[in-house]
Amino acid sequence: MLFGRANLFGCAVGLASAFALCGSANAAETGQVAPPAPAPAASTSQGPKSVEEVGKERGFLFYPAPAPAGKFRFGLGATYDAVDPAVMYGMTIRFPQLALDFQDSLGKGFLFKAHINTMLITTEVLLGVGYNWRGAGPWSWGAAINAGLFNGKLNAGGFDALVIGAEYRPELTIGYDLGQVALSLRGSLILIGPEQAKVGDLWGGYDNASLFTGHSEILYVENTTRSGSVWYFGAGAMTTRAHYAFWVLFPDSPGLYTYPRVVAGYEY
Repeated sequence: MLFGRANLFGCAVGLASAFALCGSANAAETGQVAPPAPAPAASTSQGPKSVEEVGKERGFLFYPAPAPAGKFRFGLGATYDAVDPAVMYGMTIRFPQLALDFQDSLGKGFLFKAHINTMLITTEVLLGVGYNWRGAGPWSWGAAINAGLFNGKLNAGGFDALVIGAEYRPELTIGYDLGQVALSLRGSLILIGPEQAKVGDLWGGYDNASLFTGHSEILYVENTTRSGSVWYFGAGAMTTRAHYAFWVLFPDSPGLYTYPRVVAGYEY
């Protein structure tokens, strides 16, 4: 009796094993395999950073965003003044100016800035401090005061001339956040004086010297990127005394002229 039950149990075990082997063989023949575990979802953030993100990380050169202390920006750009050739004695050749900018955040909205622009025979070097403030909405405001040197030198084509003067430039900026684009309207007052000129071996001052040299209003458009860098362009109007635009032709002219200025560059 016990032997018969053992035989029945052995037959049941054998049949179960046979069915299991047949199922495995069928799965292998039909290519049915267990599906792999789903991979983690990749980040879908592929667009540029927002103005608010860039402002909190490193700030902008023009848009007034209070960046954390120790964060800085470098800028490389170009500036072109489209002065009327009729004003320039028929001269139609105008070279763009190379513009270099540096800005270091001091924290709590305060900043240190440096600016150099040069066009072969004319160079401006400015150092300054500023303060930026951003409200709860898209608007922000900034103010800065800069001081430095205005220098012109030409020793070619029969000219041997040099002009040098102290320059002061207070600025006010209003900014607006468009999400991934920052708009900034900046107004600047240009003050230069005292100025000294050298022709050959002779030094002297200007007959019509005036501290007020002009003003500018320029709209800057700064575009963010995924990396946090910024590319920008802008346009506006310059209203200055003639010698500021081209001092060789108008060394002491008191007249004021208005002409357009366009800018473009990249912020690292």
